[in-house]
Amino acid sequence: MKRRTLLTTAVTIVIGILTGCIGGGGTGGSSVEETAAIGMVDSQFDPRNARVETGTTVTWTNEDTAGHTVTSASDNWDLDVSVEGGGEATHTFEASGVYDVYCRFHGSADLSGMSMKIAVGDATIERPLGEESSSGGAYG
Repeated sequence: MKRRTLLTTAVTIVIGILTGCIGGGGTGGSSVEETAAIGMVDSQFDPRNARVETGTTVTWTNEDTAGHTVTSASDNWDLDVSVEGGGEATHTFEASGVYDVYCRFHGSADLSGMSMKIAVGDATIERPLGEESSSGGAYG
């Protein structure tokens, strides 16, 4: 009986981790944060999932010494800005929607690696990006 309980508990934990039900708090988690200030830290966007009101100007601040980009990964906008270490980039989101972002140097348009999502207005991020795996792909 104890063996079955242990196995059930182990399976529940693994499923929870894979679906993002356990953890997810703090930096890099799968929660959606209401903020217009996005950090670029350790080759990641922080937070990875943000929400702002329509008409908000979002500021990305590169806290790394390496350069990054703020590049659109979804068809509902067009942006590709290089941000040197210590620099900033801004964009004002005028329309509701979910906007996908990645860094051309450390991520991919498929939202693996250095990537993020921004929900604007009444839009909802259906599948927030989660924590990185050791291979660089995003769970979530």
